[in-house]
Amino acid sequence: MKRIYLLVVVMVAALGMKAQTIQDQEFAKANYYYNESRYDTAVVIYERILEEGFVSAPLLYNIGNTYFKMRNFPMAILNYEKALKIDPTNDEIKQNLAIANALITDKIEPMPVFFMTKWWRNIGNQLSANGWAEATLMLFGLLLLLLFVYFTAHTKGVRKATFFSSILVIMLFVCSIIFAYQKYNYLNEHNEAIVMTPTITIKSSPSSSGVDLFVLHEGTKVEIMDNADNWDKIKIADGSVGWMPSSASIKY
Repeated sequence: MKRIYLLVVVMVAALGMKAQTIQDQEFAKANYYYNESRYDTAVVIYERILEEGFVSAPLLYNIGNTYFKMRNFPMAILNYEKALKIDPTNDEIKQNLAIANALITDKIEPMPVFFMTKWWRNIGNQLSANGWAEATLMLFGLLLLLLFVYFTAHTKGVRKATFFSSILVIMLFVCSIIFAYQKYNYLNEHNEAIVMTPTITIKSSPSSSGVDLFVLHEGTKVEIMDNADNWDKIKIADGSVGWMPSSASIKY
């Protein structure tokens, strides 16, 4: 029975390695077509990898670059934003996203953010969700080590130092857990979207008969606040709120 179990484990591992190899081969093939300026072919292969469940910041970044070369700026922005959710520290993604945003119609001035909120977000964006999870584990290990030293130390000075160090590590540990939790939720929430319709009129209610409030154009990022009867209640960077058809955007 143990041999059968071991055989199953080996087979599963082998299949996983094979799938990874195929994915890498497909990714390299798409990169080749991209470098040859065959963007239509490259994006089909990239998207196929994505459909098979292999999601990564480099893959989404390359998809964004390919759509950018095809001058499909809304799809480029969508994939840059998705890549940035996974890897918020990547400066290349941020730069390319800024360039793409400069090429769309809507230039919306964001609302000012309370400095404490901005400070907290900046700290949270220093690591990805996996990065914060790893930091949490390391801090927990460090805390166990400090507690061991505290309870086994024979001098008052060492015990005092490890006591205050433990308090600091506990505070960092709690913050790390919060950041990891927030990042995990952010990755799994789909309450942001990119407008894909060339021009869309935002309504005061979830109905085509609602009062016209303002107009948005393709490529604009919106926050999804609510949904009713295939209409999304959205908010844009300047705080304006309204309703638009759910089919007018792609959520991520």
